Amino acid sequence: MLKLRLIYGLLFGALLLTMFYFDQALSAGWPGRTMSFPPGTLMVLSLIGIIPLATAEMRRLLKSEGVAISMRVCVTASLLCMIWPWLEQLSQTLLDHPNGASPIAVRVAMWFHTVKPHYLVPTVLALGLVAAVVMYSRNQKIDGAMASAGGSLLAIVYLGVMPGFFLPIRLTHSAGMVVSILLMVKGADMGAYGMGRWLGKHKLIAWLSPGKTWEGFVGGLAAAGLIGALLSHFSPEFAWWEGLLGGLVLGAAGQMGDLLESLLKRDAGVKDSGLVPGFGGVLDMLDSALFAAPLAYWMLKLVHG
Repeated sequence: MLKLRLIYGLLFGALLLTMFYFDQALSAGWPGRTMSFPPGTLMVLSLIGIIPLATAEMRRLLKSEGVAISMRVCVTASLLCMIWPWLEQLSQTLLDHPNGASPIAVRVAMWFHTVKPHYLVPTVLALGLVAAVVMYSRNQKIDGAMASAGGSLLAIVYLGVMPGFFLPIRLTHSAGMVVSILLMVKGADMGAYGMGRWLGKHKLIAWLSPGKTWEGFVGGLAAAGLIGALLSHFSPEFAWWEGLLGGLVLGAAGQMGDLLESLLKRDAGVKDSGLVPGFGGVLDMLDSALFAAPLAYWMLKLVHG
C-alpha cells in the first residue's frame, strides 16, 4: 500500500512540476508578448480537471453518511468560486498595464470591474445553496434537504474557494512561489510520517487519527521550516527567518488540513476517499495544500502586499 502511494505521489508530483514549468514559460512577457498566456492559465486548466474528481470523492464520503449532493451543482459552483478571484486580479493587471494587451481583453477587463467582481464568490455560494436545495427537492423529497444543502456548501468551499487562493498568488509571484508553498506543505507531511514512525509515542489526537503523534507533528514542523529557510536562499524577496517562519506556519496548517480530511473519512466510515486501490485519492493529495492556501495568500499579502 505504501509503495503504491509513493509511486502515485511521485507521478502526480512530476506532472505538477511539468505543469508549473510550462505555466511559467508560456506566461513570460505577458501581456506585452504575443503568444503568451496569463500567469496561472495552466493551473486553472489543471484544477478544472482535478476538481470534478475531488468532488466525486467528496460525494462518495457524504453518500456514506446518507447525504446526497449534486455533481453538477457542486462542480459548477466550485469552478466558479475557484476562477473568479483569478479573473478579478487578472483584469486589474490588464487595466494597470494595458500596453501590449489586445483592446478586446482590456474592454473585457473594464466590464469585469463594473460588475464588482468581489461580490461574485458570495453570489455563487448563495446560488449554489439554492440550487442544491432545488436539485434535492425536485423529486418531491423533504427528508435530508438541509443535510444536502450543508454538504453541498462543504464541497464548494473545500474544493472551490480554498484552492482559489493559489491563483492570485501565481499572478503576483512566479510559479516557483506556488511550488515552494507546496514543497513546505508536503515536506511537513513526509517529516511528520517519518518522525512519527521513528520516535512517535505520544498520540496527537487519538480519537481522530490514532496513527498521528506529537513527535510526528513536531517533525513535520521542523521539516517544513527547514525547507522554507532553504528555499529563501533562492529568493531575494525573503530572509531566511521569513522562510523558516512561513514553513512553520504552513507546515502546521497542512497537518491541520490532513486532520480535517481524517475527520471527514472517519465520519463516513471509510479508510481511503479514492476509488483506485492503494491510492488514497485526490482528496488525500490535496487536503494539506487546500488548508494552507488561504494562510499562504494572506501571509504574502501582509508581508509583500
